[in-house]
Amino acid sequence: MAREVGKIQPQNSSRRIISNQSSSASNSSVDSGNSDKMRKPLLDERWTSILYTLVVALLYVTAGTMVGWSSGTFRRSNGPGAEPLALPLLDNWSISLAATPAIIITVTACVVHRCYHWIGTKAFLLTASLLAIGSSTLEAYGLTFWSASAARILAGIAAGIAFTLVPSYVDEFGSATGSSGPHRPPLNEILATAFPLGVLLRFAADLLPLPADPTVSALVWGALPTFAFVGLLFLPDSARFLCANGRVAQAAAILQRTHEPAAQPALQECLARWQQPGPGLVEALRRQANFTLLVPLLALFALQAFLGVLPMLFYLAGLVELAGEQVQSPEWVATLLVALFTLAVPVSRYLHASQLQQRPVLVLSALLIALATLALGWHCHERRTRNLDLTELPSDWPFYCFALMFVAYAVGFYRLPGTLLAAEVADENLLALRTVATAVGWGSVYLGVRLLPVLLRTIGLGWVLWNVALVALSAAGLVLLCLPAQDEYAHKALAGGAGPSSMTSSVCSTGSGASPVASACWPCGSTTDPSSDAPQHYSYAGARTPGEVIRGPELV
Repeated sequence: MAREVGKIQPQNSSRRIISNQSSSASNSSVDSGNSDKMRKPLLDERWTSILYTLVVALLYVTAGTMVGWSSGTFRRSNGPGAEPLALPLLDNWSISLAATPAIIITVTACVVHRCYHWIGTKAFLLTASLLAIGSSTLEAYGLTFWSASAARILAGIAAGIAFTLVPSYVDEFGSATGSSGPHRPPLNEILATAFPLGVLLRFAADLLPLPADPTVSALVWGALPTFAFVGLLFLPDSARFLCANGRVAQAAAILQRTHEPAAQPALQECLARWQQPGPGLVEALRRQANFTLLVPLLALFALQAFLGVLPMLFYLAGLVELAGEQVQSPEWVATLLVALFTLAVPVSRYLHASQLQQRPVLVLSALLIALATLALGWHCHERRTRNLDLTELPSDWPFYCFALMFVAYAVGFYRLPGTLLAAEVADENLLALRTVATAVGWGSVYLGVRLLPVLLRTIGLGWVLWNVALVALSAAGLVLLCLPAQDEYAHKALAGGAGPSSMTSSVCSTGSGASPVASACWPCGSTTDPSSDAPQHYSYAGARTPGEVIRGPELV
């Protein structure tokens, strides 16, 4: 108990220092009230948070263009007038070019988390935008395999930085809003839509004539990271990073830009929590402790890749051609499928509004993917075994099956694993466990991208799709058997760690859109003794006397 009290004392002293600074600032603010009214910002807190999210979402759009690069590039590799290269005939060098960014993202995520507390979010994101600009330049001017590999490596590093830091950075813009309904700013939806939008831009560009001048290509694809770099120059640094480095007053001023005055008490709790040092990757796994819940959650990120949609984006035009879509060109059908995927992502917001809907939506998504892949696999099998002339019998059946698969994935498995992870783990472990999930997910994508052309050569598209259907059914069973039903109980409290930080239910953080209001959950919704409502097998360290509230730094 003495050790735990020692942990709280520095935090309380910093609160008192900031409270004294705030009280002195409030006295001086009386004389400058009129000038404060004149300096009222053009955008309110809601639109400021949306604007910040749009700027950092440009890095996600750039990552999407990285994924969509290989689909059209490999089909044009034989020259403008030659026949497109069939997907099963890709050599190992081409497959390596396609898959390299995925493994680079996996490694970069772990390195960025290790160095994040020394460098900071803004510096890392500025570096990511510069690397993306360099990748676009090498991609346009490079004529050899090694220059293309260097471009893909730079693109993977930039995407790894974005996927590791941007979600937590965006969470800070709504960290204390306390709303999960339709009036919540659509920050997560903007971020989720940006990635498929980048894929869509690359696929749509494949329908246009290829520019002869590499300078035009470098300018076109370097524009997105350039805009991101310019916008990031005007964005503040992460409040979490500033708190960890002792600059709490500056972090409080930044949070005021994106939060209404009514959210000040919740902001004080966030500032107090962020002053504690964050755990490493292994330490976060050990602190969370409830592996019967954590392992299935991380397995969902591997299933995101093995359900096939993300690896398919790397070769989508070739897959559409193999499936027998001949009514429209494969490039046009691939663009239309990604457009449906992009539109389905923001629409899925209304299906994720309640925690009670998330697990049924996830199961339904897996079942629809299984249905679509079974039907499309049977179509490919019939086409291969019953029809000797594969140039006849044009059909839209592959498009409908692919469309159902992509829309079901966008509604469920594309976003819900991250939402469930944010809803179930403790706040202090969230950044580290998101990094682990990013590494697991993109490591699985790397395996899928590497194996897909090999499997197409050995067993064919029909059997590949049937195996994807088995994976989808396994995913549905995992969700039903291993994930808890979402009810009024805070599952994050099952972390099992010791100390007050491990007992703080991160359901009270509204960084995820599915989190309930903080006042409606235990232990944060009560100012009385938390142990009175807690189950007996919980040991609440650092319990307070009835009526006592630990306050964070006062906000000006």
